Amino acid sequence: MIDCELSDIEFCDADDSWTAKMGQWWEDGIRNNFHLTDGFALIAHCTGELVGYISIVWRDLPTPLTNTREAFIDFIEVCEEYRRKGIARHLIDLSEQRARREHVCQIRAWSSEDKTEAIPMWKALGYSLCPADPRDEGARGYYVAKRLDRERNEDETYFT
Repeated sequence: MIDCELSDIEFCDADDSWTAKMGQWWEDGIRNNFHLTDGFALIAHCTGELVGYISIVWRDLPTPLTNTREAFIDFIEVCEEYRRKGIARHLIDLSEQRARREHVCQIRAWSSEDKTEAIPMWKALGYSLCPADPRDEGARGYYVAKRLDRERNEDETYFT
């Protein structure tokens, strides 16, 4: 591990060149969460060493919320030895900025109930928490969601 502070971390868009590194760092199933065409992914690295990652997929909301999209955080992870340095917070902030530019109504994620250490971060970032029904996800956990305000015309709404 390289000793890096947040000021030493570089944040960039992920591309196919990061796929092999992701597979080495996390299980190979991560490639299914590498959204380069139906969303975006951001990488946090220190001198080329991968230290964090977030992947967002654009999702259309179901009826009656047709023509409404959200940004769904499909995967977020920071290498254990780099946690509590603000990396996840910065990845989320960058993702929110991009989602606002795409005019989505909200950004949302799901987490298993064993990830309770992240709850204070989500709350500090202004996210609402809602328990998830295990019948929906197959496991116990919770959703986090944040409405993304943006300037809009009076006749324009988030939900149509």
